[in-house]
Amino acid sequence: MEGRMFSRDLIGKEVETITGRSVGTLEDLVIDTDDGSIRYLLISTAENVVGGSHKVDDKGRIVVETDRIRVDGNRLIIN
Repeated sequence: MEGRMFSRDLIGKEVETITGRSVGTLEDLVIDTDDGSIRYLLISTAENVVGGSHKVDDKGRIVVETDRIRVDGNRLIIN
C-alpha cells in the first residue's frame, strides 16, 4: 500500500519540528473516528523541549494536536 503506513511503523520514531528541534519519541496517536484523521500525537520526552505551555496526559506525555505529519526516514516532522 504505497503512500500509507501502519501505526506500528510510526510508534517509536523521533519527533521533530519543521525547524529541526527535537520534541521526543512518538508513543501513541489518537485518531478521529468521524473522519479518520490523526488528531493528537502523544510524545514522550525527558524534558519540556518545546517552548510554551503544553497539554500533558496522565502518563506525562506531551499531547500535540495535529492533522498531519511528515515521515522523513526515522523521524516524524510536525508543524
